[in-house]
Amino acid sequence: MPAVSTIARILFPFVAIAATVLAAGGGRAEQFKVLTSVPAKMTKGTTAFIDTLKGPRLLEIDSSGTVVWQCSLAMPPYAGGDIQSGADVEWVPANDSFLVVIPLHGIFQVDRKCGVIRQHRTSKVSHDADMLPNGNILHTLGWDGNNDSQAVELDPAGKTVWSWQALGKLDESWRRMPGKGKERRPSYAHANAVVRLPNGDTLVSLRNFHRVVRVSPSGEVKMIWGPVPAVHEPNLMPDGAMVASNHRESIVVVLKDGKRTTLFDNPLRVEPMRTLQPVASGNFLLTGGEDIVEIDGAGHVVWHVKIYTGLGERAGNGVYKAVRVAK
Repeated sequence: MPAVSTIARILFPFVAIAATVLAAGGGRAEQFKVLTSVPAKMTKGTTAFIDTLKGPRLLEIDSSGTVVWQCSLAMPPYAGGDIQSGADVEWVPANDSFLVVIPLHGIFQVDRKCGVIRQHRTSKVSHDADMLPNGNILHTLGWDGNNDSQAVELDPAGKTVWSWQALGKLDESWRRMPGKGKERRPSYAHANAVVRLPNGDTLVSLRNFHRVVRVSPSGEVKMIWGPVPAVHEPNLMPDGAMVASNHRESIVVVLKDGKRTTLFDNPLRVEPMRTLQPVASGNFLLTGGEDIVEIDGAGHVVWHVKIYTGLGERAGNGVYKAVRVAK
């Protein structure tokens, strides 16, 4: 007969999985409310996000809104910082892991066993971090002072190998605070996203300047898009169009050839519109407050899940970003 410790080692993974995906009461899987679903037009895969109000925790749900995997972020090494000040998640396809930003605390690469593969502790991070093809991490800081770098690249050892600072490179008359609600803390440029382009240039989204800038490896500002009021999550598309969230109006806009069009005018009243991720077949995954929404290239809603209900004034503390996990 196997020893008790041996039995425990055999059973523990199955018990842990069951505890992860089952909600309390009745043994039923936890499920969020799906309001719209058009399977023929949806992108295949699951959706991951950070729940800042119940845990906090990193969740993965399927298209029915059912929780299929989760990790607690309530304990060390994650505990610390301010989870509701721009917590970011990115999926790393190379090893099916997640890159998690705990604002003002650090960047953590989390595996499927909820273990930490890699971490960089820093109070100078919030809103966005991306794993680059060379293994470096590119991140930003939204709650910045005017002498901070808005974009920073770290090597695997945590050494800064590139950074960019907005001070002195933009017209200061553009800088205006959003003017809606009360800031959690002061910020200068409030960079909320960074994107490394194939040629080595970097897109930086500067909310308080209402602009997106394209920066060369030497730090030169090569191009500026805007104004887009309180811009969030810019994406440069293959046809040269810039797609971004107009956070102030909670809509999605497209800038191309000097013209501005609205891709999604938000009939669902998602508030606040924060992030968008290009996914397969020209669709986009949108995130804001209580809602995660997938739209097609024409702006039609093909999937909509309600993560919280009736948050009211707390909507701003809801989901900051969701990402599609396409396996």
